[in-house]
Amino acid sequence: MDENKLKNFLINGFQPKEERDEEEYGEEQIDEVSGEPDEQEVETPQPREIPDDGLDLRASLKDLETELIRIRYLVEDLKDAEPAMPDVSKYMTTREQFKEVTAAVSKRDAEAGYKALVNAMEAVSVMREDFFKLCQGMRERIDEMSAETVLSSFEAYSVDMENILSDGGVFIGAFPYDRLNTLHHRIVGVVPTGEADKDGMIAERLSDGYKIGDKVLLKEKVKVYKYDAKLATSDETTSETSSETVSEPVGKEPADNKAETSKEEEE
Repeated sequence: MDENKLKNFLINGFQPKEERDEEEYGEEQIDEVSGEPDEQEVETPQPREIPDDGLDLRASLKDLETELIRIRYLVEDLKDAEPAMPDVSKYMTTREQFKEVTAAVSKRDAEAGYKALVNAMEAVSVMREDFFKLCQGMRERIDEMSAETVLSSFEAYSVDMENILSDGGVFIGAFPYDRLNTLHHRIVGVVPTGEADKDGMIAERLSDGYKIGDKVLLKEKVKVYKYDAKLATSDETTSETSSETVSEPVGKEPADNKAETSKEEEE
């Protein structure tokens, strides 16, 4: 039965439903009458003219096939195209939001630091040209200039360098630590002491410290106190000896001598 349908479709093409039902019904009646449908030869139906309705249906199927092909290409183009990232900021976790804020702050700091660096480099360039001009002027009048004049001319550049560093956001001065802080201080000397409370305290500051933001550019040079047990023992011995020894005031006579002297004067 399936082979007959296939042959009919290949020969006659697509047929309306009513005609297909009539042909199938007629073939079923022939099969029932013959009793042996498989052994009999199947008569090849003669091709017949397709009605106008069949032509319209065939054209509609062709149009449908064309539309399906067009849709398939559109779907492939959408798959190849990069999808736009939706705004998922409201679905971000606290950790992701913190990362975004940190990245934005770091970018802003980098831009501000770059701007400060450019300004500092411009100031250093100007100072370098001034330095060359000063040296050239001194060379022309080297016989007339005194050592004090030369020294004062070079000392003026310390002010220029300090201004450049300050404009760049650099802190210059003593760090606010009375006790030794190895991240900010550099030990260049030790002062022995017998007082245990002074151990590790700053005894003397020898230079300024330089710091920008949280980074130490140059440590402050200092001298620190170091506890010495021998000095502590000697101090205690000296204090005990002075407390045991009682000395009379100089120039003060005893009371008995005063009485004898006054008695002799009266006689």
